[in-house]
Amino acid sequence: MEMNIGEKIKSLRQIRGLTQGQLSIKSGLPRTTIASIENKISARPSAAVLVKLATALNVDVSELYEAAGIYATESGKRHIETPDEILERLRLASPIAVPVYTDFVIHAGDNVEAPIEYIYLARPKATGKNIEAYLIKGQCMEPDIRDGDIAIVDRDTVPEKGNIILCLINNEIVIGRYLMDKEGKPYIQNGHGKHDLKECQATAVVINISRNMR
Repeated sequence: MEMNIGEKIKSLRQIRGLTQGQLSIKSGLPRTTIASIENKISARPSAAVLVKLATALNVDVSELYEAAGIYATESGKRHIETPDEILERLRLASPIAVPVYTDFVIHAGDNVEAPIEYIYLARPKATGKNIEAYLIKGQCMEPDIRDGDIAIVDRDTVPEKGNIILCLINNEIVIGRYLMDKEGKPYIQNGHGKHDLKECQATAVVINISRNMR
């Protein structure tokens, strides 16, 4: 008969002559966490907890994954996640901190000013390396984008027709919709008119707008 995760942890702990308190010290986990697992209050502890317990008990973490029923599906076969896979899954589930600037610069990451704040976004499965955010001033894109909104941009994305983009014209931030004329030449349209893309010193595609509720 297979042990559940609580029975497995308790058995391994007792074989090694450890109390719950001693295992708590070795693993860095609260004793109450260990007790709740062993008493089946916590039916499926997180992968991060299992990694710490496996290290403290000196066992392969796959033993604890098996007992906890943590698997990934791969070509229809049961597959136990490796520690690296678990850590990557946890990384992707964590939010990312995006710096907010007031001045848009030509090259990503070249901001010499300190961010005025950070905003936190859920991390998508795949993001560009150059995610930044900029404070929008003016009303040229209202009602969709308002004065004081924060535009989050991906500087690695190539703009497509219909995208809202941020661009630098005469060292000022201009936001508008990326469009094409009848001859297929791109331009930017906003409430103040049209801007030829050739005027832009730098561009970035807006992927989200953050708005403070006022």
